Amino acid sequence: MHTYTYAQVDNISLENNHKITGIDIGKVQLKLNTLVYVKNNEYFNEMADGYTLIGYYVNPTVGYKIHKKVQIDAGVFVRKEYGHNGLKEIEPTFTVQIKQKDWRFLFGNIEGNVNHRLIEPLMTFERVLTQPLEHGFQAKYQKKEAFFDGWLDWQQTTIAGRTNQERIWAGVSCYSPAVSIKDIKFQALAQASVLHMGGQNIQSLLPVRTLINPAAGLRIKKNFGKNQSVTIDNYYVGYFESPLQGSAYYLNSYWRNPKYQVGFSYWFGSFFNSPFGNDLMQSSSRKFNNEGYYENTRSLLIIRLVRDWKISKQVSVSLRVEPYYDFNSRIFEHSEGLYLNCKI
Repeated sequence: MHTYTYAQVDNISLENNHKITGIDIGKVQLKLNTLVYVKNNEYFNEMADGYTLIGYYVNPTVGYKIHKKVQIDAGVFVRKEYGHNGLKEIEPTFTVQIKQKDWRFLFGNIEGNVNHRLIEPLMTFERVLTQPLEHGFQAKYQKKEAFFDGWLDWQQTTIAGRTNQERIWAGVSCYSPAVSIKDIKFQALAQASVLHMGGQNIQSLLPVRTLINPAAGLRIKKNFGKNQSVTIDNYYVGYFESPLQGSAYYLNSYWRNPKYQVGFSYWFGSFFNSPFGNDLMQSSSRKFNNEGYYENTRSLLIIRLVRDWKISKQVSVSLRVEPYYDFNSRIFEHSEGLYLNCKI
């Protein structure tokens, strides 16, 4: 039975990691990670835009292990969005990784987006499509149910005299070891996201900003038979940006087996904002041409339906349908996505 842990549904099929495996010292290994996707948001509300993302990305890399604890991966990342001429993104990738027992330390391109296993209010699932690359350094720990991920993603730099601010995103995501009581597992959950925008000696009229979003929760999990489980996750989530602050409750439950996942999430946010969180959960509208629209509280019920196909060890397909109901606006809307992931 796998020991991966998630807050809403299991996203392991979309993770892309640099684990030190399968390479002999002094040998070269070719690797390929590919994702083909279509995601459709049928939104007509005042908070988030409706749109469709369709395209693919390809990341071939060469792995070289220079020591039993040190590995280097270098490659190129190419992303294409259908409907646009040319490529959406083309970037070199480079990662140096050091392994020490159950810890891994990454420098360069880090394991980002869904690999952080953040809850949707802190980081929207769509970053795996729109912001697949992160750069900086990262410390990760995994042992059975226990998990830790601490990182710094340097998103934008600046030079003295320029107008653009530097943008630095740091975060932590961790789950404690599980404590079992009569075959029911309990875990403490803690996460945080910090975005800083500023810089010294720059010619910008924009204010220096630091946005902080902490979250703390409790997981209750019961396994049934082979690879089947029911999980309940409850979080208290905060928002701090001097002098502003807000809070929220995020309640989740989901059932999963190797092919299906069914989840229910309830969100109640009060004066809540998170720079990379799901648009639907914010108090400030992110809808095009709707700047300034604000809702003091947001109350949502989200249903998550997932069907996974494991075609082979290297290829998997995931179909996701997520209808939701907005209690404030009394509207029912939905999104759906199909993802083909290939790891060689």
